[in-house]
Amino acid sequence: MREESFRPPVTLRGIRVRLVPLSLDYRDALVHAARDPEMGRFLSRPPGQTADSVGRYIGEILQHRDEGTELPFVVLLGPDDRVVGASRYLNIERENDSVELGTWIDSSLWRSPVNTEVKFLLLRYAFEEQGAHRVVLQTDLRNERSQRAIARLGAVREGVMREDRVVHDGYRRSSVVYSILADEWPGVRRRLERSLARPWVGDRPAASGP
Repeated sequence: MREESFRPPVTLRGIRVRLVPLSLDYRDALVHAARDPEMGRFLSRPPGQTADSVGRYIGEILQHRDEGTELPFVVLLGPDDRVVGASRYLNIERENDSVELGTWIDSSLWRSPVNTEVKFLLLRYAFEEQGAHRVVLQTDLRNERSQRAIARLGAVREGVMREDRVVHDGYRRSSVVYSILADEWPGVRRRLERSLARPWVGDRPAASGP
């Protein structure tokens, strides 16, 4: 990857979602998106549920962005650009052509195509425009829902890093590590495109009348 890879500003556009640069302007909308405590239960660095905590969360990520180790986005859904979460490239290792993905989504949209499309946009940009060779995804060993979602993407499970980090509540988390390599991306892309082509109830126009 080039030294200028994964540098802001970047906007990624899909069918249902747009990923736009994270800023403090989205603080209050992200508070609403993070309102369910279950959403942040397994995150190493959850955004919290107050304006102050989300403001600190954004500030920390923007500092990493300025240092060149992260590239963060807000996830906007639909024609009304509703804020439904945040995503970012992190652990950007340009010398190793490697990057990690991190995403959280409003829990009301779990099991919807939203997370799938976010991951599709991030993966496509990483492999096809920024020259990544390896994209990493990690999740808490306790988070079976997230593990199933990552596996559905077509990522390869590499193993478990035992008690590799202390998370926000003091728990010593074990992380399940998955990856996708550049030569695996074409197959993963086809798989994701087939998944995103399926109808979703959220795509239907609102019913008219009383």
